[in-house]
Amino acid sequence: MGDISAYDVFNLKAITIGCLTMMLCLFLQAILVHVATRTVGPMIGRLTNIKSPLAAQLVFLVGAVALLFIHILQIYVWGYSLYYTGVINEPNTAVIFAGSTYTTVGFVDDPLPQKWQLLTVIMAASGLFAFGWSTSLMYILAQKLYPTDAPG
Repeated sequence: MGDISAYDVFNLKAITIGCLTMMLCLFLQAILVHVATRTVGPMIGRLTNIKSPLAAQLVFLVGAVALLFIHILQIYVWGYSLYYTGVINEPNTAVIFAGSTYTTVGFVDDPLPQKWQLLTVIMAASGLFAFGWSTSLMYILAQKLYPTDAPG
């Protein structure tokens, strides 16, 4: 095991790139959540009120697929952030690593140089925040889908 310098542990450039990328990703998440709560949620509520459960289920599923796409977009944002800043030299490697880390699955080896490994932590935190936010949105939409089962 090699020596770890303070620069490798506290890399201000990695923190800056990581925080800016995470802010962009969470901004994209916020846009989708806003659109979904203003359009998909009320649409599910209307369809449920007029006793059209199949259509309401379909709209709910469209919302879930939209969430999948926003997460895929965020993975691409992370991947291209790693690529365009020169942290990872190959775009495919950058995007696949971003997906592995953002989802916290960790199915690929870490290609980051030691001084950039702090980005892995920020990327995973970004994914955890976004997936948590998506889970809360799905809960809100499910309350519209099953209003009699909602607490309160």
